[in-house]
Amino acid sequence: MMSSESMTSAASSMALKDTIVIGTTDTVQSTLDPADAYDLFAQDVLMVNIGSGLVGYEPGTTNVIPALATDWSVSPDGLTWTFNLRQGVTFADGTPFNATVMKYSIDREFAIDESAGPFAGVGIDTMINKTVVSGPYQVQFVLNSPLSAFLAIVAFQAMWPVNPNVAPIPIHPSPGGELGVVNYTGTVNTEVPTNGLGPYLLSNWQRTGGKDVEIDLQANPNYWNASGAAKTKNIIFKIYSDSTSLNLAMQSGAVDMAYRQLAPSDIQAYQTNTNFKYWEGPGIFIQYLCFNEKSAPFNNVAVRQAVAAALDRSLIVNTVFLGQAQPLYSIVPNGMIYHIDSFKIYGDANVSAAQSYLQSAGYSTSNPLKFTLTYPTGHYSSTDGISSAIKQALEKTGMIQVTLSSQPWASYKASTQADALQAYIYGWYPDFVDPLDYTTPFLPADGRGFLNTHYVNPNMESLIKTVIVSSDTATLATTYAQIQQLSATDVPWVPLFQSKAIAVSNLKVGGLVMDETYWFRAYLLWETT
Repeated sequence: MMSSESMTSAASSMALKDTIVIGTTDTVQSTLDPADAYDLFAQDVLMVNIGSGLVGYEPGTTNVIPALATDWSVSPDGLTWTFNLRQGVTFADGTPFNATVMKYSIDREFAIDESAGPFAGVGIDTMINKTVVSGPYQVQFVLNSPLSAFLAIVAFQAMWPVNPNVAPIPIHPSPGGELGVVNYTGTVNTEVPTNGLGPYLLSNWQRTGGKDVEIDLQANPNYWNASGAAKTKNIIFKIYSDSTSLNLAMQSGAVDMAYRQLAPSDIQAYQTNTNFKYWEGPGIFIQYLCFNEKSAPFNNVAVRQAVAAALDRSLIVNTVFLGQAQPLYSIVPNGMIYHIDSFKIYGDANVSAAQSYLQSAGYSTSNPLKFTLTYPTGHYSSTDGISSAIKQALEKTGMIQVTLSSQPWASYKASTQADALQAYIYGWYPDFVDPLDYTTPFLPADGRGFLNTHYVNPNMESLIKTVIVSSDTATLATTYAQIQQLSATDVPWVPLFQSKAIAVSNLKVGGLVMDETYWFRAYLLWETT
């Protein structure tokens, strides 16, 4: 496949279409407010095209590059980060971007501090002590302790500036942080706090019953980065109810590209179909099985260990995903620095080990472990197949009986926080590319967070504190290994698999860059006439 640079160069000499239509089954989980949005479609598909952070990533890499900040420095003690800001940048309504706006944006995040939102979810609310305006176009972040991953965190959408005219600071924030979040209204000028800072403007957003129908972007004529200006004037996202409808739209030409989520069987067919272009990028998306340790049976570590031993990852990878994923034995993805296969101590489909753990917990063939495994619908791909594969593997022990249940995504999240689930499946896309992002959100000191497992271990809390403040690579390597080993011993969750980023397009589309960030840079896309 041609490189993105070669394809862009080739496209410059051709006649290009004004509009590209992209089909997807994704929908915005809640809002496009950086204080609240915490899903891939909102953050990594829409916000990266209509907003901007102080820094970003070089397409095709994980290298941090300047964006709304032209340069930056950090004090010798690692506590103060100084960013010099780009001048002449405005939001969609003409509001200027400057240091005062940047401080306002971070102060607003603190005021809202939504417990299930990205700012608190990543723990930024405990990292930053204060934000200081040190000049009209210079801002400083004073940290509570040194943080080697802070520059990557600045690239995360929760740190992006918002338009004060659109995004208010709540005077009396509610306990859940809802007050002050900018919700969908049907009027794009008042519901997208970052609109105008990116290569596109949000021009249309249609929702019905909390589900997106169509989202339109148009090139931003005032975008600050001329070299990164949109290659295509209009991008239209058409949202489909399921993978079957999406595949039919791709086959019929109703869409120019399909991105998330085609069925594995359809993906397999496209790989050899010369009438379409198949795109594949490195992926650090992971899925894992969680346990609610607040009550029986998963308050018993032996039960959790039994499940870890009985799981058959190959069954999931080969049967459900037709080889389009790989087994995962740590919450830190394969290929990421400091990854170790800590959960390999249990093996795969290790029936005898699982039976031994179950017997130690008082279970037998005549007194089997019974629980409900709940999975979400309308969010991740093939969760029904994943759950069925888990049930099949566990019941091979002869000592486990699994009841499957499903809930729509919004209800599923609420049930998780309400302790209404026993065992449940979640997935994770990177907020920023660093193992800190694959540990701290999963292992909050209070055991709650977005997974609400109620797993609490003072030793784990100490290890997490160490990796947050350390910049020494030897210390980080040792401590991350200990975190992964302790998680395999205590089993608050079990990693299942890791998958890639995949898209399909017609043969005239070019410019798609897929990398570990999962940023969908629509502004690089082009299509010949």
